[in-house]
Amino acid sequence: MGHDERIQKLRELMTEKHLDAVLIPSFDKSSPNLYYFTEYDDCGPNFYMVTPDDEMLLTWECMKAKKESAVKNCATILHTTISGYLKQRGLDKKTIGIDGNIRYSFVEQLKQKLPRIQLKDIKHNLMEIRAIKEPQEIENIRSACLMSDRILREIREGRFPQNEILLKQEIHKTIVNAGSEWSFDTLVAGDANSSNIHHLPKNNHFKDLVLIDFGIKNNHYTSDVTRTFILKKNDRMQKAMNALISLHNRLDDIMEPGIRASDIALFAHHHLEMAGYKDTSYSNVHSLGHGVGLKEHECPIISEKSTHRLEKDMVFTLEPAIYFPGEFGIRLEDTVLMKGTGMKRLSRYPFE
Repeated sequence: MGHDERIQKLRELMTEKHLDAVLIPSFDKSSPNLYYFTEYDDCGPNFYMVTPDDEMLLTWECMKAKKESAVKNCATILHTTISGYLKQRGLDKKTIGIDGNIRYSFVEQLKQKLPRIQLKDIKHNLMEIRAIKEPQEIENIRSACLMSDRILREIREGRFPQNEILLKQEIHKTIVNAGSEWSFDTLVAGDANSSNIHHLPKNNHFKDLVLIDFGIKNNHYTSDVTRTFILKKNDRMQKAMNALISLHNRLDDIMEPGIRASDIALFAHHHLEMAGYKDTSYSNVHSLGHGVGLKEHECPIISEKSTHRLEKDMVFTLEPAIYFPGEFGIRLEDTVLMKGTGMKRLSRYPFE
């Protein structure tokens, strides 16, 4: 699906939602939605407008946008405002679908300047369009996962520092040496800190266990992988690890296109409950997984309350975990692809 096909999806959305236009604003660096529909990556502000008849990218760097973006029409924003542009186009009294992933003040100011405009938040619809990945998107994510596997192998087979901050720095150095960049702040949590799902690495030494959660960017697309390494023999830790590996193996068996995300999440919840981890299961604190693409957290959400179905060419994570608060936590996360007959794991570094 190329640029024209993506715009056709927007126009189908406009018909479905009775919209006169779609506006995707972006401030600072290009937002994922703006990049997806324009293939333009630059500092903002940028405004992408689609109507039934045309498209326009308003930007500071007009010449750059004409050269690098996939948009047919580009114009400078230097001599106008977005409210002035909408008025000029006769859209100031129309119904506009707007990407709501922007600052609240922008929407309020736009409403004040154009009091008769109707703005409908379509951020969830845009995420759903992006959820079905094209072949090149899948290849970008697959390559990012291969780099993640390589870094895990280098870290595991080498003598990595048993200190959270130093290990995080070692991971970042390895990513940079591979010619890439990390897509979100790397999490390294040792010993008891591993039971905190959002732990911030500190100058802490660990000896029994370490949890590593990181992602790598490749052509704007990301991986998201978590591994937990047991460093000192501990039967309780190994039992929890084995329960999570068993769950991952069962998920391989039951995944198929069209399955409800809520059913998968309930299955995983019950599996760990039957294994004796009802009170310490991840499901008490976070979802089973989430979509991955231009960002590390996208549609679909895989939780017991999710309304999504897992369709062919969706890429998402599976990250069940077991947490013993104040003692230790084990999380195993893979980035996976839903294929026509089942699921394929894009991150392949083995669980231990």
